[in-house]
Amino acid sequence: MKPAPNAICVGGPCDGMLTYIHQDVGIVQVPFGPPGDTEDIAYRITFGSLHHPSSAVPFTVLTWVDTTHP
Repeated sequence: MKPAPNAICVGGPCDGMLTYIHQDVGIVQVPFGPPGDTEDIAYRITFGSLHHPSSAVPFTVLTWVDTTHP
């Protein structure tokens, strides 16, 4: 069984996408794209949270790490 989403991506290619993370700090790789042809996109875990209508519990905010601009 797949875990319920607990984070939301803000900015970048995954903007607005709900995902599951299992760590509290750092950078996570969010899978993006069709099954079998996914690309991992880097997102930084923040201390922010955001309410989403799909859950009574707020989601952790992940911000896009734009690797094209150092």
